[in-house]
Amino acid sequence: MKKIFLLLTAAVLALNFQGLAYCSESEDNESLDVEATDIENAEENADYFSDYVSAGGYLAGVIEYIEKNYVGGEIDTEKLIAAAVAAMAETLDGYSEFYTEDEYEEFLHNVSNEVYAAGFNFVITEDYPQISEIIAQSPAQAAGLQAGDKITVINGVSTLYKSAEEVDAMLTKVETPKYAFTILRNSKTFDVNFDLEAVKVSSVFYKEMDDLLTVDKDTDWDEICYIQITAIGSGTAEEFKEALKWAKSKGMKKLILDLRGNSGGIVDEAVEICRQIVPAGRIMYTQDKTGNTEETFSDLQKTPFDEIAVLTNSMTASAAEIIASAIKESEAGFTVGQTTYGKGVVQTIASLPSLGMLKLTTLEYFTRNGNIINGVGVEPDITISSMSLVTENDELESEKVKDILNYLGYKVVTDSNAKRALATFQTAMGIPATVKLDAETINCLNLAVYARSQEHDEALERAFEELLKLN
Repeated sequence: MKKIFLLLTAAVLALNFQGLAYCSESEDNESLDVEATDIENAEENADYFSDYVSAGGYLAGVIEYIEKNYVGGEIDTEKLIAAAVAAMAETLDGYSEFYTEDEYEEFLHNVSNEVYAAGFNFVITEDYPQISEIIAQSPAQAAGLQAGDKITVINGVSTLYKSAEEVDAMLTKVETPKYAFTILRNSKTFDVNFDLEAVKVSSVFYKEMDDLLTVDKDTDWDEICYIQITAIGSGTAEEFKEALKWAKSKGMKKLILDLRGNSGGIVDEAVEICRQIVPAGRIMYTQDKTGNTEETFSDLQKTPFDEIAVLTNSMTASAAEIIASAIKESEAGFTVGQTTYGKGVVQTIASLPSLGMLKLTTLEYFTRNGNIINGVGVEPDITISSMSLVTENDELESEKVKDILNYLGYKVVTDSNAKRALATFQTAMGIPATVKLDAETINCLNLAVYARSQEHDEALERAFEELLKLN
């Protein structure tokens, strides 16, 4: 079995600018002057960019020109190159990007499913953030911090007039897991230093159906397990394994797997999840620019569930789409919800010596049956439309507004029905029955749509009903 080249696989990219065709300025600066003659000779100049060697020489000439002529301050060539690489990546797609060393460390931290926690909650006051609660057995408690303390400095930076978001960033986005606080207590200040604790953030959650829905106790509802995967980071496959153990201990035979809002993550982890629930056969395969393909397989002979319903929406993406498509195309289950996002490409990380890291789209992946995901997504077997919100540009007679009124329980067939339904809705909400989509009515409609969506999870309810039928 070939090993897939995955998202976080690091490759060292050696850059050697020696020997490049060098485009230097002439003594009279003609090569960099913008004149009509250059436009007339554009076809002649096109060979500057005919290949990467010529383009590299052209870029070297631009840097030389900047260094020799710029009078605004000292030139940092490393920063110029980093900016050029970042701009290159930005022009490619929405997934390729350049990281400085610090940015790359933050990227790795974000996919590790770990955060640093000091062990306290805070509120914003008129000047400094104030500790509102100390978590028992936390580093903050061990350091002697108390509820009511104000934090005036975090790691050398004043917190005066900082917003909650800014303070939260100062507490979580740290280069090293250490805090240096200045504390204000009873009109006196003192310094406190302590280490942070790495806390694992769960990405897999599991529940029994009666925790989520009102179920008929006479049905076989207790055979159905609900597992939600919110992200796919380091350790998610192991978390999923624990969820399966729980389901087995409960004697559950069917699964609702909720991937809604899961934007993906580490492909390797998604593949390992598939190997736990997808029957033997190909999971997916990747293809590089030269057409070389690599396949990944499941060798699972007996699946843990008789049937799986996968919940998806438009924000189900990337590695999560691998799981959804593998379950669907292996006929281990069916999908319910909306078409997924459609990110069917894989990025690899290349090290740029003395500069940073380049995340580059290098592979496209295809489903078990060879279908394209990128730009297409995984279509649901059972579609549950998401309800749009009303805007000031919508008209009462539009199908969108009629659908919303129907969704809220007001039967609408004709335009006159829509007017009566809207008047009834306005009266029920205690607002003037203007029979118009004025600002107050739009706000009430959108709040009602949101409230109903929170009260009734239609995709979950439909998946549950379908699984009950399959006995």
